[in-house]
Amino acid sequence: MAFQNRTLTKKVGKGECAWCGWRAGRRFACHIIDEGPEREWNAISLCPNCSTVFDEKVRPMLWRALTEWQRLPGVKGLPDSWRKDNKLTRSAE
Repeated sequence: MAFQNRTLTKKVGKGECAWCGWRAGRRFACHIIDEGPEREWNAISLCPNCSTVFDEKVRPMLWRALTEWQRLPGVKGLPDSWRKDNKLTRSAE
């Protein structure tokens, strides 16, 4: 689903691809949640390749994972691990 807000599209699309870091060529301002509002927090800059992977592979996988997560007893929201980078940082020894 394309953004109707052209100013937001240009602003988000100016950034590098959020996944692969590609700066050359064109990038798309993609909705993270299609049904969500046209706001900067709901937009991601992706190159054509990453946009295809996001739409066709990643979003369906995330939807399935979140659907299963919501079925677990006591679950009321998103996993806490989504609030931060999951990469481990090593302290200098």
